[in-house]
Amino acid sequence: MNITQEQVDDLNAVLKITLTPGDYEENYSNALKTTRKQIKMPGFRPGNVPMGMVKKMHGKAILAEEINKILNNSIHEYIAENKLDILGNPLPKVEGETGDWDNPGDFEFAFEIGLAPSFDVNISNKDKFAYHVIKVDDALLDKNISDLAKRYGKLSAPEAAGETDMLMGSFVQLDENDAILEGGIMHDSTVSLEFVEDKGAAKALVGKKVGDVVVVDPFKVSKGGADTAAMLGIDQGALESITTNFNFKINDIKRMEPAAIDQDLFDKLFGKDNVTSEEDFRARIKEDLERMFSNDSDRVFQRDASEQLLDKMNLNLPDEFLKKWIMASNDKPITPEQLDLEYGQYAKSLRWQLIENKLIKENEIKVENEEVMAYVKGALVNQYAQYGMMAPEDAELEENAKKVLSNQDEARKIYDTLYNQKITGFLKETAKIDHKEVSYDDFVKLASNHQH
Repeated sequence: MNITQEQVDDLNAVLKITLTPGDYEENYSNALKTTRKQIKMPGFRPGNVPMGMVKKMHGKAILAEEINKILNNSIHEYIAENKLDILGNPLPKVEGETGDWDNPGDFEFAFEIGLAPSFDVNISNKDKFAYHVIKVDDALLDKNISDLAKRYGKLSAPEAAGETDMLMGSFVQLDENDAILEGGIMHDSTVSLEFVEDKGAAKALVGKKVGDVVVVDPFKVSKGGADTAAMLGIDQGALESITTNFNFKINDIKRMEPAAIDQDLFDKLFGKDNVTSEEDFRARIKEDLERMFSNDSDRVFQRDASEQLLDKMNLNLPDEFLKKWIMASNDKPITPEQLDLEYGQYAKSLRWQLIENKLIKENEIKVENEEVMAYVKGALVNQYAQYGMMAPEDAELEENAKKVLSNQDEARKIYDTLYNQKITGFLKETAKIDHKEVSYDDFVKLASNHQH
């Protein structure tokens, strides 16, 4: 056997493999004997079918299978021995194949390979990355405390509708003369005044009482699309043909009365007597928000940093080879048009994966088993807490964590998460970080714009 590598360019090469009978004859002969033992044919005892007939019936297929095994093993060994950093898998080059399958002798095969670009990622304090921190001011703190009070509040039934109340009622479709449309839509639903954006539509309902009937436009008291269709109990496609005038008869009014900011609420949120004053309560909520927002800041930081590094490195890929490999290896058929639409995002993701792997290798970033176990156990404890349950003893918790990690997909996600955290930490420690304090609303816009 002889393997040679012909370099097409920096990112593409062709492996040429020559096989002689000595490379495959023994495997081929043994496979024929195994097949012969398995064949059952009238007139012959099991295992005694003439070898000539076995070759005639199955020879080509068996030879092809054995040669494929040899090729795959040889290519794998060659790539490992020569430390080739390939992308995708080698693709057979039909025009590079020679040999006579009817009269086996020497065979030649050719395989295209795509090579990863050669590069270094040198991060230092000369690299500058922005890190956005959400400012937890009094306004944001007050809003979150208000939301918590509502979440733990109680429903009441006011006499008249207020600006944030929920109105349960019946929608009845009207005709052009504001009379009930025969065979029209009739459906019970809820209007949440707090989320009605049309001020005129909301104003027409504020102050109304149970039993009152108001003519409304369902499109103005809902969010449109699927929300409007659900409110009227119809398919979304039917919205285009309906009239916009409906009677809305108020059957019930509900108001969420927020919980008092007192010891009872403190105990519900943080446990008995762990927080005993409004000052401590506000401090604890602020601390929780800052911890939660720090995770969001890390995610946006890593996204921004990855974009910056992608621009800095400007890595080239063997694009044509990768497109051919995707077409050949995709589980579902994919058209060239689909591939062209999706390839840009695939290539970007692959470039970042190469940069990540280089950062991990060059800086000896590792995730130890103990860290993985601690992470999973912590996540399980948080799950128990969310349901108001005590976490089990450590031995049981560890067994539960092992069950989670026995799922390969779940384990891979956890390792990816921890490696992402370590890469983020490395960038923070090594590069120059420009901390920028922003409002919550500005941060949401920043994160949204980045995603787009």
